[in-house]
Amino acid sequence: MAGITENRDSLLDCELFDMLSQSASDIYFYVSDITSGRSRWSAAAVEEFDLKDEYMDGTDWLWLCRIHPEDQTAFVRDLERMMTGQNGDVHHCEYRIKNKAGQYVWIRSRGVLRRHENGSPAVFSCVLRNMGLNPKYDTNTNLYTIHEFRSRLYETLSQPNQKGGILLFGIDDFSRINDVHDYAFGNLVLRAFAEKLLALHFPGFLFRMDGDKFAYWMQDAEPEDLEVVFARYSAAAAELKVGEEEIPLVLTGSYILYPADGMRAEDLHRRLEVALTIAKLTQPGGLCAYSSEMFRDEQRLDALRAAIHQSVQNDFEGFYLRYQPQIYAKGKTCPAAEAILCWASEDYPSVTHEELMAALEDSGDILPIGRWALEKALQQLKEWQRTVPLFGISMDICCRQIVQRGFIDQICELAAKYSLPSNTLCLELNDGCYAAGPRHLFELTSKLRKCGIMTALDGFAPEHLTLSLLRDMCPQWIKIPTRLACDTDSGKPPILSSVFALFHQLGMYVCVETIATAEQAEVSVHAGADFVQGPLYADLLDADTLFDGFIAPQA
Repeated sequence: MAGITENRDSLLDCELFDMLSQSASDIYFYVSDITSGRSRWSAAAVEEFDLKDEYMDGTDWLWLCRIHPEDQTAFVRDLERMMTGQNGDVHHCEYRIKNKAGQYVWIRSRGVLRRHENGSPAVFSCVLRNMGLNPKYDTNTNLYTIHEFRSRLYETLSQPNQKGGILLFGIDDFSRINDVHDYAFGNLVLRAFAEKLLALHFPGFLFRMDGDKFAYWMQDAEPEDLEVVFARYSAAAAELKVGEEEIPLVLTGSYILYPADGMRAEDLHRRLEVALTIAKLTQPGGLCAYSSEMFRDEQRLDALRAAIHQSVQNDFEGFYLRYQPQIYAKGKTCPAAEAILCWASEDYPSVTHEELMAALEDSGDILPIGRWALEKALQQLKEWQRTVPLFGISMDICCRQIVQRGFIDQICELAAKYSLPSNTLCLELNDGCYAAGPRHLFELTSKLRKCGIMTALDGFAPEHLTLSLLRDMCPQWIKIPTRLACDTDSGKPPILSSVFALFHQLGMYVCVETIATAEQAEVSVHAGADFVQGPLYADLLDADTLFDGFIAPQA
């Protein structure tokens, strides 16, 4: 798509825009050519915000200057996430902006980005709705809005002797629902979820915050009060249905108490957000209380994300692969290995794998680094197969990758490029992939199977799995973490043996991972595990030391 080279262009100057420009006075439109930086605004927008002209250059800076200082960061971050593809080329934001009368009015902004064939941004079109000075209710969920939350918080904290607690919680991997379905379906999910929360009738106030986040506010609250509320909300989320479709959700939450954790509205809101970010990284699905140490952790994570993103931009500088053997449970033969993505930096010598992957997924860099890592792994696999012809390799993938357009074809092309023997490459679907939905997972595993590529369900999550899903997907492997497989409470080993037997009847290999002790190994082997993996056997190894202490399988 060509950029704008003249003052008026068919891209910006069309009959449809002329019609929209004359619509209701509280709805505005604009279209922006990203390449040239030129945009066209509807007549109502020019009038309401006292813009220079219907056609303008360099509008981004002019518009940002009008946005309330407290809302500028959220606005910029949302646009950045859209430009990098993290929001699925969709902009969705609410903010305050100054009108011609000098008043800050609330704007609900919805936009769509179109790209050139090479993937670079081309044209951005946006609809703006003027919600007035202080919108009180969210139109989708009928809950109080974030604006009402801020207003009430300021008012409450300005009064003496106030005491209470605020719970902030978000829906884990909610963006995957939008990726797999669409934003309209995502709104239906949020509406159904809000109805379930309201039906619980807790004595406090519920708010719809930004995106997939909600807040519960209770006067005179103690920590145990907020813990009970969160537990009930989590149970309701796990049983959510939209129409006849089951959409189980997982919540992660944080809470803060006042006056103990502060008495300024801005501080409390910021600290809630920080605590929720830390909770999503350290204990997803759990509840985290704010602590003063969290600010330092958040500052480190922000800097870490930026450093990792820079490494991706610098031709994947600092990234490399290491490998962990996957061993036959009843011997020392090593028929396969899992490739683990690693990153080295002098400034960050102790980054965990979880922190690395969270940063890559949050920035959207998981897509380019995922392809790079898979190709590196296949190059190494080809080397190993020169001496061990049927040696296999597995690699973890996430939901953002599998819902990417063309992902399956890309994987099959790479497998064909390296002439891999059938069933020597296995893609491990982490538990976030369940958000893609049964239909997409079935299509994925079926197409990969036809290309001779195996799949594994990694981090077995009973709350997401059903027998019908296992039957329809028919993955060749299922990987179970030690915390589930090796619970040695009375009665658990016989149950574990029965579960493993069921997996075997469905044609799956069972691998117990993260094994660290001899007791865990004994329980796993006795229950019928086919493969074992973990630090008891080997830490992460370089490619040339993989078989040290293990037997390579014979052809």
